[in-house]
Amino acid sequence: MKKITYLSLLLALIVSMLSGCGEDRTYEYLELTEENQWTYSKMQEVYLWRDKIKEPSRTTFFSKPSKFFSTILYSSDKSSFFTDTISAGSYGLTFAVMRNPIDGPPSKVYALVLMVDPGSPADIAGVKRGMWISSVGGAALTINRYSSLESGGNTTLATEYIDYDDDSQKYYWVTGETLQMSASASYNEPAIYLDSIYTMRSKNIGYLVLNNFDGDNFVEKTQQILLRFAESNVDNVVLDLRYCSGGSIANAAALASSFVAPELYDSTFCKLVNIDNEADTTYRYTEQLTTLCEKKLYIITGTKTAGAAEFFTAAINKARTMYDVMTFGEKSSGVNTITRRYDSPYGFAINPVTNFVALADGELFSAITPDYPMNEQQQIANVHPLGSEQEYILYNVLSYSVNGTLPTGESNTIAVARH
Repeated sequence: MKKITYLSLLLALIVSMLSGCGEDRTYEYLELTEENQWTYSKMQEVYLWRDKIKEPSRTTFFSKPSKFFSTILYSSDKSSFFTDTISAGSYGLTFAVMRNPIDGPPSKVYALVLMVDPGSPADIAGVKRGMWISSVGGAALTINRYSSLESGGNTTLATEYIDYDDDSQKYYWVTGETLQMSASASYNEPAIYLDSIYTMRSKNIGYLVLNNFDGDNFVEKTQQILLRFAESNVDNVVLDLRYCSGGSIANAAALASSFVAPELYDSTFCKLVNIDNEADTTYRYTEQLTTLCEKKLYIITGTKTAGAAEFFTAAINKARTMYDVMTFGEKSSGVNTITRRYDSPYGFAINPVTNFVALADGELFSAITPDYPMNEQQQIANVHPLGSEQEYILYNVLSYSVNGTLPTGESNTIAVARH
């Protein structure tokens, strides 16, 4: 018996609508394709490259909504994305995938855990920064396939760690725990990961780690932290944005306002511009609860620094002198566009690119290239917790803030009082 597929039925229906008995089947066609008709109409209205939307065929309108959305995107668009009806959530891991970094089979692939979101399934399972994961659910990782670490059902994580043998003067792998992790889930990712003040050789240094610039209380919470920094008379502020994936530009402008001179209040922080470089929206510096404009600002960036975190760094670099702001870490993602979410009446959302981002002088944003490049992934055997004075990049920044130079030698120990 010949199997009749859903696609063949749809094709038969199209033929019927186009050529059957002269009957007008337009209403039926629109009803069957209304989800994708909505997407097509919304994209023509809001998409930055609306003139480059690929013209879909009548049969394309019968595709799944996610496939239809990807089909009509401008070929150079790497940022727009589709949000399905049912979100798989996340395990809450930030990680780097790499081939075996020490002696051993070079083909074996590991994931180095860089950050774990508080309250996430990974956090509850006991995953810690610095752990190495060699397999998920019994299946080995590959260099290009690691989605099993991002979301999924209940699973197990096989962990290992690197030790050093003094006699052979070589690093070697040691089998670690096998962790039980529950299914990926939606959870409230905190915008503020941690904050602290370090006292070193009579200097006070404020440290703030941000996951993102989101949340209704973001401005209030960060202002309270900066107020505490001011009351503690910090000499410098270290803002760690290496895992900050973006968020609200308005919140980024508010935070930046605490680091610029009062005469810049009401001036342009950044602009959202269209294809003709005309401003659609302008964000401005505004007076905040406290100001740290006279303090030196050190910003840590990484390959996962994106969106509002990049705009913040670029704008601050423009607003202050080069000696007042220094950047450390890795080059940021460099995406100079923003996406906006539009919820459909059908349970899914589209997130198309709607604008370029320009700085106050009209220059389009580009990636942040650190003044002092450093890669934490080169410290494979000593990935300390974020906030630890021995953590590789923070150690370097703290040393620079005290001495004006980067440290020399291999020691990662500084006498620090943390409070």
